Amino acid sequence: MTHISTARALSTSQRALLLGLFLALFVFSTGAIYFGLTSRAEIVVWDFHTPWLGLRAMLYDGASPYSDAVTLAIQQQRYGRVAYPHEDQLAFAYPLYIMALIGPLALFPLPVAQAIWLGLLLSSLLIFVFVAPRAVGWHPRTWLLALTAVFALGLYPNVWAIILGQVSIVVATLVALAWWGLRAHRWGWAGICLALATIKPQMTFLIVPALLIWAIHQGHWRLVIAFAASLGVLIVLPLPWLPDWPVEWLAATGRYAGYTIFDPPLVVLIGSAWLAGMVGVLLLAWTLYAWWRAPQRDGIAFDWALAMIVVVTALIAPRTSQANQLVLLLPLFFVFARLSRPWSIAAIEIGLLFGLWLIDLTLLPHTDAAQHTLWEHRFISPILPFGLALALLTFSPRAGRVRGAP
Repeated sequence: MTHISTARALSTSQRALLLGLFLALFVFSTGAIYFGLTSRAEIVVWDFHTPWLGLRAMLYDGASPYSDAVTLAIQQQRYGRVAYPHEDQLAFAYPLYIMALIGPLALFPLPVAQAIWLGLLLSSLLIFVFVAPRAVGWHPRTWLLALTAVFALGLYPNVWAIILGQVSIVVATLVALAWWGLRAHRWGWAGICLALATIKPQMTFLIVPALLIWAIHQGHWRLVIAFAASLGVLIVLPLPWLPDWPVEWLAATGRYAGYTIFDPPLVVLIGSAWLAGMVGVLLLAWTLYAWWRAPQRDGIAFDWALAMIVVVTALIAPRTSQANQLVLLLPLFFVFARLSRPWSIAAIEIGLLFGLWLIDLTLLPHTDAAQHTLWEHRFISPILPFGLALALLTFSPRAGRVRGAP
């Protein structure tokens, strides 16, 4: 049976202190954003506005957020007109149980809702920075953890995720909390976090089934039951407003694939969707084989396999962008735990922090066929997941290279 090493526990006073710090950060950042930004200008947080308006239309007017009428209202508010066929249609394409996360904010005016949401994202990102190293068994020194917080806040994909108001930050934090729950043997907590993380399926479509299969095989039924019960509650939650929402959501995802501009990073690198899919399957097959045949299928080999699944997800996820890549810091931190020199880790963080911005600023401006400037060059998205795939392959447990933290 696979062994998951237990995470270091925090004392009650430490937990209370951390909770107080995170709450203070949330209140301060929300107030600063509202009084300094959202209340003073007509600012639309791009990826938050669509679910906010869609859920607001459902809660106040009884309209389906997937309907053409709601899509048209979103377009009118954002473009001031109907979207052209080649443009982002701005349609609501999330599973409707995203209302568990954003629904309460739909009751507030947009300036207030946006400030609260951005405050939540900043707080979630810092929670991620605190939890993610512990989840993968990396325990950096205090100065390096502080540098890692700066690195995470300033990293190119994460900055854009905040600017866009991307729910991917919350989803990455939920994945980190689930991973930490596995390490701490808190199976129910891990199952609940995994269920909530399905709010953005393209980030979790491999890791959730992989962990469920593993949990069933290992007999961790509390994780499976907690996941199933939580997901059941999430699915049932919107039914009073829209009984057939799963059918409408599936139709919306089909339409979304037709107008979104982002290709999977492997497709960007290789240029072929079929070949990229084959590479992804081969990487997954090697991950399973290497983990299964590891000299000791212990917690470190398990963490390696989980890190590879996160990376492969990022490489082949359909219609994904660099704004979804905060979750890749989990496998990056796993790699850091295998390195023995803190200054080498610091150099890697500084190199990535400035390197990605430099690459993008050098390659921009990039303009698509419709003459819309895109502040993301297409070759930015493969850098992190492809580099991490190569790094993790060097630590393959089949080759006996995976070892504990120094």
